[in-house]
Amino acid sequence: MKKFLVLALALFLGTSSIFAQVSVDPNENFYTLVESWELRGLISDVPPLRPFPLSVIRDILQTVIEKGNERDVNNAQMYWEKVTGKPWNASLETGVTYKKDINESGFGEALIGLYPDVNGDITLFDNFVSIGYHLGMAVYNHSVSDYLPVYENDLHDGLTDSANLGPFEAFWDMNDVLALGTKNIFVQTGIYRSGYGPFLGAGLALNDNSYHKTNLSFTTIHPKWSYTQQYSTIGATTSYDGTDQAPDKYIAFHALEFKPFPFISFAYYETIIFGKRLDPSYLMPVPYYIAQGIGGYNDNLQMGILLKVRPVKSLLWATDLFVDDVSANELVKLNFDTKLRLAAKTGFIYTPENSYCTRMGLDYMMITPFTYSHWEYDDLNVSAAISPGCFNFQNYTNNGIPMGSSYPPNSDRICLVIDFLPIPPLHIRVQSSFLRHANICESYTDDEALSLLLGRAGQYATDGSIYTHANLEDPDSKLGTHIDTAWDHLNFLNQDHKMYVLQEGLDVEYAFKKMKWGQVTLKFSYLFEWIKNPGVSNHLYPGGLVTESGGVYTYKGSSYSSAEDLVEAARQDWIDGIGSDQINNFFTLGLRYQF
Repeated sequence: MKKFLVLALALFLGTSSIFAQVSVDPNENFYTLVESWELRGLISDVPPLRPFPLSVIRDILQTVIEKGNERDVNNAQMYWEKVTGKPWNASLETGVTYKKDINESGFGEALIGLYPDVNGDITLFDNFVSIGYHLGMAVYNHSVSDYLPVYENDLHDGLTDSANLGPFEAFWDMNDVLALGTKNIFVQTGIYRSGYGPFLGAGLALNDNSYHKTNLSFTTIHPKWSYTQQYSTIGATTSYDGTDQAPDKYIAFHALEFKPFPFISFAYYETIIFGKRLDPSYLMPVPYYIAQGIGGYNDNLQMGILLKVRPVKSLLWATDLFVDDVSANELVKLNFDTKLRLAAKTGFIYTPENSYCTRMGLDYMMITPFTYSHWEYDDLNVSAAISPGCFNFQNYTNNGIPMGSSYPPNSDRICLVIDFLPIPPLHIRVQSSFLRHANICESYTDDEALSLLLGRAGQYATDGSIYTHANLEDPDSKLGTHIDTAWDHLNFLNQDHKMYVLQEGLDVEYAFKKMKWGQVTLKFSYLFEWIKNPGVSNHLYPGGLVTESGGVYTYKGSSYSSAEDLVEAARQDWIDGIGSDQINNFFTLGLRYQF
């Protein structure tokens, strides 16, 4: 009973949520309102990349205050006070997250967090120059990753280089944006998260929820078209599991959107990831596919198409196709059992007018095997060798965190999200999602599995994650080799064992009226999570466990006279480790004081 009372008190004191200003954080609820205002025709010419500079934010708010209904005006005025208030604010947030697995006995422990920060917005020269900043720390008593739902990213940007403060670890948690220009043409730079596309917090190319980057972007917006380009410095990690860190990795992104009619728009975009050099060619407004050809097509290029249709007022049907690599010759023959590495999402977004409900989103997403993954060799100028601990400068991660979808390859997901804003200070979000995922390594032949089992520890990832790639080392060549099943066939979710994830969540946030002594914000959230077959994401054919002598294989203390028996033993170990269902409950209730 005493433990329960302690937990209740702790939950009353805090949460691990984010309350950042709109010019720095693309996850702020402001961008949900912007989508609603745009679909209902109150505003137009919205920038394709989030977050927006203050010149754009203020122009949007002024337009809504002039044209919107009473509910729109109240919401816009609330944000107008935020972006035109004091140039600095100090705040203290304290938080507790409690995770309960019903299969575990006892009360368990909770994640306690403290988040002091200074934040604000500054404008100069009639909004031509603006600065947004969030300078703070994230202090925890446990590892955050142990208290997150599966495949969810932390919304704080403290990740490494912590300082020990007794039982707590403290991380820097800072972002800033400098913008120059007008609402129609501007440049932004700084370190911050960025998002692209209508699927807020779930983009395929640039996800608002991903780890922050050092960015330099240019955007120009016109009634019939827009163009944006961003060049970012990111962190490389080991190719096997995304641990450790190394500099000199980059991602470039650009998108050209055409809007021939008010009810339809079409965008073509490219992303390219590269490392070990600073390449100015990707700063130019030229096709990345052509630019990388100058250097021998050695970088990791993706192409995308985003189609947005507004059949009626307040309703958007959006389809996003992110293409990593395909076998064009086989597709022409209508053979779809071939290399087809892509992510696709389609869905509807409805933003009713003059309603407590500000946004409803229903979408379906699929990610085929090996999308976002990319192999890395030690040095192709010498040989196609892959050493344990090799850093990957081309996979779609930043400091080990996916930059696109947070879900792994060989998955699909359906999701429903509804946002309510009964009164401006109160925001309610209800969400429901269902995910399927399978480990692509289960489709490998015995010979292919044997190649992985004979690898060294930490050389090949076989957990079906973004780190599982299709290539093998070949120290005797400069070309490398690949796994035929992975290279020549699709195998999308046709494996015998699949992981299923059901999530149902509720988030409630309320900001009390701002007083002379400051403002208090409270938040409560609950998430129910059911995971069937969680061990599907374990390594299927781990290296470093097999020795071979005279045609006899030794694996975990047992001997096998044939490769088939060895592979079957490893496969059975993986099946035995899939485990029983997990049911997790996440509780969060918090407080933030800003003055």
